[in-house]
Amino acid sequence: MEQVLYQLPDGWKWLKLGDVCSKVTDGSHNPPRAVEGGLPMLSSRNVQDNGLLWENFRLIPEDAFENEHKRTRITEGDVLLTIVGTIGRSCVIRGLDRLFTLQRSVAVLSPEQLISEFLCYQLKAPFIQEYFSNNAKGSAQKGIYLNQLKSTYLVCPPIVEQKRIVKKLDALLTRTDAVIKHLQENLTLANALYASELNEIFPSDANIEALSNKDGWISLSDVCTFENGDRGKNYPSKSAFVVEGIPVVSAGNLGERYIEHKGLNYIAQDRYDLLRSGRIKIGDILFCLRGSLGKVAISKDIDEGVIASSLVIVRPKENILAEYAYKYLKSSLCHQFISYYNNGAAQPNLSAKSLGKFMLPLPSIEQQKEIIEGLDKKYQLNQNLIGALSSKIDSLQDLKASILDAAFKGEL
Repeated sequence: MEQVLYQLPDGWKWLKLGDVCSKVTDGSHNPPRAVEGGLPMLSSRNVQDNGLLWENFRLIPEDAFENEHKRTRITEGDVLLTIVGTIGRSCVIRGLDRLFTLQRSVAVLSPEQLISEFLCYQLKAPFIQEYFSNNAKGSAQKGIYLNQLKSTYLVCPPIVEQKRIVKKLDALLTRTDAVIKHLQENLTLANALYASELNEIFPSDANIEALSNKDGWISLSDVCTFENGDRGKNYPSKSAFVVEGIPVVSAGNLGERYIEHKGLNYIAQDRYDLLRSGRIKIGDILFCLRGSLGKVAISKDIDEGVIASSLVIVRPKENILAEYAYKYLKSSLCHQFISYYNNGAAQPNLSAKSLGKFMLPLPSIEQQKEIIEGLDKKYQLNQNLIGALSSKIDSLQDLKASILDAAFKGEL
């Protein structure tokens, strides 16, 4: 019996994806070892809506490639669809001039009753994207299983109508995408604008090894104290968390400028009293030493809290303002020092002792206030610009969704 998601024009029908494709398969579930000189195995990150991205992919031995290629055997006109992680990106293979195979995160579809471009566009339509979102399974990383994918209902108009719709969508979406790309380029420039303002104060082109001898420059340990969390037996585990109490701040709670309360964990007062270090005060700067290395925020309204083991409290002394120190810790210069002192391999990490060696210029308190005021004004103007550009991009993305929605209802 034909599934009806909504009423279609005469001559159109609903069919399952598995019934309109001669091939519905995915890539390797057990990728072969990577080698330096081999043949390409792509993953979902290489499949973009505008085609394949030929960078950051695995090379596998030729004998392993032959075995994997039997499974996917990608040919001209196939449609690739990302089905693990970021689900729902799709592209059509045209002008195939390079053999490749795939990891399990990408499905290969060979349409028979649908034009490849029509199928590709339809996979981006809101009702299909919603279906993928509702039916993705998995805990660590969600994915669409092949049986679920084959059961996806698609709109199937006559071929002549498919060609007309593809031509119309090509014209409309090409123009829309061009405007979006232009806005995104402006957004990239806007995001870099404030960083350039910080660079005026904290120059990132400096020779960091020579800064210790430069007049007016001091080490962070000269103007701040550092306090690690209590990493002993009293450190609170998940079992110690309560619904209300003293906040435990982790890297995930470090917002753009201040600590974000959403997602905070809490411990009871008696557990807090056992801790020997890592207690937060208002005006403290929290800096991440491991994992999200370099993430930073100010404690604006938490005067009684505790830090997770991955953080360190940077407590400004009298000769530096917290906002000035925070802006330094957000600068490209600071990130140069992070790269210089980073002693992590698999997981980037830094010690509080190394953080204390970071060099920065130290003007007077009055000059710091002027710098903070000037940077804050520029930051707000920059945020307003970013907000306006982001809003325009969102509106155009909504327009694209509306166009696709209309196309597959026979209203285009």
